[in-house]
Amino acid sequence: MIAANVAELAGSETEILLADRNGDEALCAELRARFANVPNLRILCDDTNANWVENIAGLIDAAQGTYIQVLPHDDGTTKAATTAMCAALDTAPDAVLAYGRVRAFDLVGTPLPDRDELNSRECAEATGWTLSDALPLLWTGRFNGAFKGVIRRATTQQPACRFSATPSTALSERAWLFSLALQGRFQFVPMDVLHKRYYPDSTHRGWTLTAQTYEEATQLMITAIDRTLSDPGLRAYAIRDMQENCTAKLRAFQDGAAPFRYAPASDASQATLRATPIAWGQQL
Repeated sequence: MIAANVAELAGSETEILLADRNGDEALCAELRARFANVPNLRILCDDTNANWVENIAGLIDAAQGTYIQVLPHDDGTTKAATTAMCAALDTAPDAVLAYGRVRAFDLVGTPLPDRDELNSRECAEATGWTLSDALPLLWTGRFNGAFKGVIRRATTQQPACRFSATPSTALSERAWLFSLALQGRFQFVPMDVLHKRYYPDSTHRGWTLTAQTYEEATQLMITAIDRTLSDPGLRAYAIRDMQENCTAKLRAFQDGAAPFRYAPASDASQATLRATPIAWGQQL
């Protein structure tokens, strides 16, 4: 899909970055030759053996455009979709990320509708953004596919929004999305924006989501809260919400336990705190 995405997205207004972190100079030379006529295409080659999170973080650091989009080698998009998501951010200064519907396929192109991520509950006209939107992000699966949407690069340069890995790397993308959600809202674009391919050897298929995995992701999100929310009341409430739901999630791993369901942390000022607007992305 790399060559297909390059052909689809290439243009004078687009920067394309490819990376090989295994030090395969021969492969990188081949890619440079193959894409020699593609404008604004750079190939990063080193022998750091970076994991997938470190690789993406490095690509984000190297990017120079107004917006960025992460496209793993096995996923595909269209120029129309990327253009629509960029346009959504152009007209929504308080939004830091635009995303849409994701369609799932196997390696031979057979649709897998049970794995589509359609975000049917989202509204393209929605403009509000509060702690109530951001806090359930890890626990409810909301904003499926948003990781591969279009993101304001300036937001990703905030120290609190550095893409960081959990020890196992599992759920790292969810914790990162949460850090972005504390900077501004996610704008839904009602169209298919990505074709996601599923295959047995993909990275996420090897993940085992254990109690420890959720503990590690929760700690990353609490770190983002500490670095982002300046209001003491909001910060304390958000951390308590994270801790209480993490505890409930860990309890659900025990034999015979009831399934986990996200529940807002109780507080005398809960309604006010959760309804507090988050719009810090408006300065970007």
